[in-house]
Amino acid sequence: MSDKQDIPAPIVKSSYGLSPLWILPVLALLMAAWLLFQSISEAGQRIQILFSDAQGLEAGQTTIRYQGLEVGKVRNITLADDLDGIYVDANIYPEATQLLTSGTEFWLVKPRASVTGISGLETLVSGNYIALQPGSGEPSLSFVARNEPPTDMAEKAGTTVKLQAPTLGSLNVGSPVYYRKIRVGEIYSYRLDEDAQGVTLSALIEPPFAHLIKTDSRFWSVSGLKANVDVSGVDVQLDSVASLIAGGIAFDSPDTSPRSDTARPFKLYQSLTQASRGQSIQIALPAQHGLPNAGAKITYQGLEVGEITRIEVRKNQPRPIAHAQIDPSMTWLLNQETHFQVEQPQIGFSGLKNLGNLVLGNYLALKPGSQDADTAKPDHVFIARTRHQQQKQMTDALTVTLTADDAYGLTQHTKVLHRGIQVGFIDRIALNERDTVTLELLIYPEYRHLVKQQSQFFILGGVTGELSGDGFNVVVPAMEQIADPALSFTSEGAKGVKKTYPLYTSPIQAKHAKQDARGETRFTLIASRMPSVSEGSPVMYRNFVVGHVEGYQLNGSSVSIAIAVNNRYKHLINPQTVFWNQSGLDIKANLSGVEINTGSLRSLVNGGIAFGTMPGISNKRNGDWKLYPSKQEAAQYGVDIRLTVDQANGVKVGSAIRYQGVDVGEVITLSPDFDQENVTIQARLYPEYKTALARSGSYFWLTQPVLSLTKTENLDSLFGTYISVVPGDGDFTQQFTLHDSPKFPKGLTLILESDARHSIAPGTPVLHRDIEVGIVSNVQLGELSDRVVFELQIAPQFAHLVRENTVFWNESGVDVSIGLTGADLKSGTIDSLLKGGIAFSTPDDQPLQPIAANKRHFLLHSEGKKAWQAWRTAIPKP
Repeated sequence: MSDKQDIPAPIVKSSYGLSPLWILPVLALLMAAWLLFQSISEAGQRIQILFSDAQGLEAGQTTIRYQGLEVGKVRNITLADDLDGIYVDANIYPEATQLLTSGTEFWLVKPRASVTGISGLETLVSGNYIALQPGSGEPSLSFVARNEPPTDMAEKAGTTVKLQAPTLGSLNVGSPVYYRKIRVGEIYSYRLDEDAQGVTLSALIEPPFAHLIKTDSRFWSVSGLKANVDVSGVDVQLDSVASLIAGGIAFDSPDTSPRSDTARPFKLYQSLTQASRGQSIQIALPAQHGLPNAGAKITYQGLEVGEITRIEVRKNQPRPIAHAQIDPSMTWLLNQETHFQVEQPQIGFSGLKNLGNLVLGNYLALKPGSQDADTAKPDHVFIARTRHQQQKQMTDALTVTLTADDAYGLTQHTKVLHRGIQVGFIDRIALNERDTVTLELLIYPEYRHLVKQQSQFFILGGVTGELSGDGFNVVVPAMEQIADPALSFTSEGAKGVKKTYPLYTSPIQAKHAKQDARGETRFTLIASRMPSVSEGSPVMYRNFVVGHVEGYQLNGSSVSIAIAVNNRYKHLINPQTVFWNQSGLDIKANLSGVEINTGSLRSLVNGGIAFGTMPGISNKRNGDWKLYPSKQEAAQYGVDIRLTVDQANGVKVGSAIRYQGVDVGEVITLSPDFDQENVTIQARLYPEYKTALARSGSYFWLTQPVLSLTKTENLDSLFGTYISVVPGDGDFTQQFTLHDSPKFPKGLTLILESDARHSIAPGTPVLHRDIEVGIVSNVQLGELSDRVVFELQIAPQFAHLVRENTVFWNESGVDVSIGLTGADLKSGTIDSLLKGGIAFSTPDDQPLQPIAANKRHFLLHSEGKKAWQAWRTAIPKP
């Protein structure tokens, strides 16, 4: 009982009110109501659009836009009951519902591409969309979509010009409109005239070019491919690829003409000639001009600036008269000194020029006179000449008369060369009263001083030789002269020109004529560099003067020195004779003292050449005598090396080893290795070069002649392939591999691009200030066959010369153009005469641009500009 009395009684209280747990459901209900209200208020107006197909439409994704702003979205896509269309249900946002009227138009915007252009590119990222253009009328919720944008959209994007033409031709919607080859608009619609006798086209001119439409503007068609075929050839005109496929229109406007009222329609002519927009001129042509009757083009620096409309022969007029039209923008070229040159096809070993003229006929090149001359009148008659007629107009040209027993296959305009460079041409060949042939040569003014009293003229054509006690002497001219003979001459004797000169049939005959007059025997010495001698320097045997130096000239990669030995002493020269330079003082100092060797007093002043018998010393190269720098170097042998090659094509005993044109060694023996299936070549390097070349890393390769219609290279290897080398930087070694192609180890590789190959081929040198710094290692077409790609190898020691802004151009040695009426020759350096080449220079911009990266692409220009060649940018070595 006591335990029950200890338990307290419970206290019960009643609670009235709302539990806090109900707050969350109430807030969720309010949020749902707010979202429902927002959804209903932002849903906008539901409309329905009928499309012909549903291509590019997607429910919930495709948007509706007005001027780029999204104003709605597609919600549902259904098929029409008659299966003849697609219904698209879309919501238009509330802020754009005022655009929904009966005149509102819809169309689908999607990417489109054609030869005339690309549109709708923004849909590639955002997807297709429906464009909206508002109109007038009552409110509407049902619409029919258009298949194309409305035509009045174009009128809002530029200036509309109406053009009237008899037929539509190859023009169509989207055909471009050009102004001076620049696209300024396009055709956006066309329609048949009410009388069905013509077509009216509507062209849209973009706003930046609207001011070009003037009262006197004329439009003409440049559509498709145009050809003019007659007995003189085929003239094909193609304005652009786009105009070939889609058609096109061009126009021009005089500067002084006022702005046009675009409401006035313009006439569309079928061609530029019919439009009569050019400046009318007349040109007096030479008798044998070779121009087609009409359509022949007129060019200025390769740019077409006009065309010939017709050619007429007038009574009592010695020259045919050509009527031509010149582009109005190029009339500034016409003045009282302007003349025209007939461009004719020229075919030669150096390449082909104007070959298309054989089919299309010749054309005219405009040669403007001084810009200070008075402007010519429209009816002024200009003069046209051939290339050789133009050359004959030169003042101070020298006329030289030759006599010969026969013409020997020579013709008018045959080239006259001096040391391989064209200095004139044959102007006339005729029989004289003595039944012999008289040839009149025209020597260019800048070379007239080369013709002297004792000059000898001879024919360069074919291989000639003689067998005598001195050996077999062969004269091999350039391959071009073998197929197409030329004249050459020597420059010797007192100043002045004789009345007539005899013509010798070969250089050997000319040499014999000189020997008969002087009683001397002549020898040709070959040296790697020019010794300190001059004309008249003594030739000595044991310090006794037995002859003299007659002259010297560059001969490819070496120097040829002509000496004359008195016939009383020519027996001193035998198969073991060695020639060396005996110029000035030869001083040798060592611990035992100083040794001084001198020649004659005359050799101290003028330099000199000495010779003597030295058995076992190599003394000839390609039939000519070698000239050693000194007697001591001639007596030294050098170092033996061994070259291994799979096939020794053209290599023989005595073949030279050369570094940049300088002889640094020669081949001693060749022997096949049957076990290894290769050839072992024993060679020697001359003593002064063994330190630089007998190293691991030295690169040897075969150099062989390249002969083609467009290029002759390495002619000095025509009768004996030689080996070229670039030095390495490793340890001394005597074992090397002989490669087939040249390459600079560790050099810089560059890629050049050009529109034509020109005369460049693998092995062509790369020149900087006429110094070879690399070679062309590969020539091929680009991936699209629209260009030629050249791979260059630049020697590592010259890699720093090529910068990011360096300019490259073709520096081919000889550019010979031979045609029916004559020939023209341009030449670079004597070295490029045989090899051709690519030259480069760097602008003198500050700061200096970075060194070009490996395999950097550059543009190869067809020829160099004087401004480029004048650059003298200082480029320090890194």
